Amino acid sequence: MKTVKALSKQLFGAKYESAGKSLLTAAILFLAIYAAEWKLVIAPFILYLTSTFFTAGVMWQMLNGHRHLEAMQGVFMLPFANRSFLFSYVAVLGVHTLITKTLLIWVLFFAAAAWSGFEITVALLCGCMACAVTSAAYLLLKKNAALPILWAACIFAVILFLRKTRAVLAVAFISIVGAVLYLYYANAYDFYNAAITKKSVRYAGHTGNVFVYLVRYLMSNKNYCVNTVGLCAVACFLPQLFGEYQGLNVLPIGLAILCLNTPICTLLSCDPDLEQAVRVLPGQAGCFCRRYCLFVFTVNGVVAGIYLCSWQFWGGGIGIVDIGSAILFALQSAILSVVLEWICPIRRWKTESDLWHHPRKYLVPLVMLLIAMVIGTWPLAVWIFTVILLIECGVLLKVTYEN
Repeated sequence: MKTVKALSKQLFGAKYESAGKSLLTAAILFLAIYAAEWKLVIAPFILYLTSTFFTAGVMWQMLNGHRHLEAMQGVFMLPFANRSFLFSYVAVLGVHTLITKTLLIWVLFFAAAAWSGFEITVALLCGCMACAVTSAAYLLLKKNAALPILWAACIFAVILFLRKTRAVLAVAFISIVGAVLYLYYANAYDFYNAAITKKSVRYAGHTGNVFVYLVRYLMSNKNYCVNTVGLCAVACFLPQLFGEYQGLNVLPIGLAILCLNTPICTLLSCDPDLEQAVRVLPGQAGCFCRRYCLFVFTVNGVVAGIYLCSWQFWGGGIGIVDIGSAILFALQSAILSVVLEWICPIRRWKTESDLWHHPRKYLVPLVMLLIAMVIGTWPLAVWIFTVILLIECGVLLKVTYEN
């Protein structure tokens, strides 16, 4: 219990304020949706699939995080029971994932559709299964990469193809038992060694070139790459989805949606040491911000380029104005993201998952979505926003040069 209490205070706060805020937010959201009488018909397998793989993704981010390493270092300096610490560690991370992240998804499902008590129980069990299996797969991945993938594929196949609540219950129970048995014989130091290895790679190859440093930083953090690859996949399928809207210029809306790349827009917030060095050393503000903006613009430009190629493949009709809009959105979102990160960095976050799911991440895409709506209804607005963007670039260059 002492280990659980120490780890819980590290993740939830000294007075467990994160848990209280999450529960309060979930209650307000549930009451708002329920009072609005907004009802949908949702198949149970959708609930099970979301509960499992959304929770697994957040749990994987938690296990790959570096912020809670300090708490682990403190525990490892003292005598501890291996199995006691291991199960306490997994349990606390799992509870944090379920309460702060998955709970909001469950609230949306439970308030918007009618469910039986058995279906709700299976959905909750799927969330617990995701936490246990992800923890076991995290350790097993270093020894046998094929087995965790096969394990996840079997769970996915049962939920997606069988679509039977009892079958999902059976596979969830078997998976939890298998994960617990594997963790029972695992070594608690394996979690720490894996995180330390990734942390050492994270800072490898440091050079004086900020752009090269940021590229290496992105390549050495697989979570960041996965998020960018996911946006590229979304960019491939968005034109097919938007093809159903005839007579409307919805191409800019897709460009606005693809600006939602949270990890690369929070590089200062996630690395306090880097932020302190940039803010303290003379002349670093302008140098870093310009190259950081170029870095974000490059990533956004690659995603936007894939989106335009996909649009040309599915429907055709890409012109100079569309290419200019892609450049406009990529550069404008990069400038807004860097300015927001410099002026208002995210503080007091406990895990990288909390950082990436912070509400601030929706500000830039929301602004870009408003611009997309104006451009979609008034094509001349492209040139107006281009002039505004050039003025912003000039002001940014002048300010950073003076600093």
